[in-house]
Amino acid sequence: MKKTIFFLILVVILFFIIFSYMEQDSPIKVKVGIEGSTFHDVQFLQKREGQIKLNLSSKEAFLYDEGKLMELKDLTIFLPERDFKVFAQRGFYYMETGDFTLIEMVEGITKNLKILAKEANWDAKNKLLYTEKPIKIEGKSFTIEGNSGNANENLIELKKGVRAIVYSSK
Repeated sequence: MKKTIFFLILVVILFFIIFSYMEQDSPIKVKVGIEGSTFHDVQFLQKREGQIKLNLSSKEAFLYDEGKLMELKDLTIFLPERDFKVFAQRGFYYMETGDFTLIEMVEGITKNLKILAKEANWDAKNKLLYTEKPIKIEGKSFTIEGNSGNANENLIELKKGVRAIVYSSK
């Protein structure tokens, strides 16, 4: 009986000490390092004025360079305003600048176009999509290929060794 009472008093004292400590401001600072962390089934949403501007999802994300660089695997980027989806096997997202590098089987799909490339880069500051690798654009009545190219909001430009095939409307 004495042991039980002693144990209960000890538990109450410990509870009181823990509770009073939690009420005080703790001088202990905690820093969690995310370098080298791997995340599965990741989704990032970029919003402006409550509207989704970009939806990025990836099967796996790995952080490098103190969380400034993220490697993505099996990723999809969706731009709802343009109804444009981009798929890639691998990519890199530079968190400080918003730039992307997509590699391995890059495929972009819109209502009227399909874009195939081995690599694509997004320069967020200049709002420019570019590649120095072969690129192919397929539409309902044409196919255009080039060895490099770039695109902005208003223009898609293919360069070096451009070849176009236009199909008859008959």
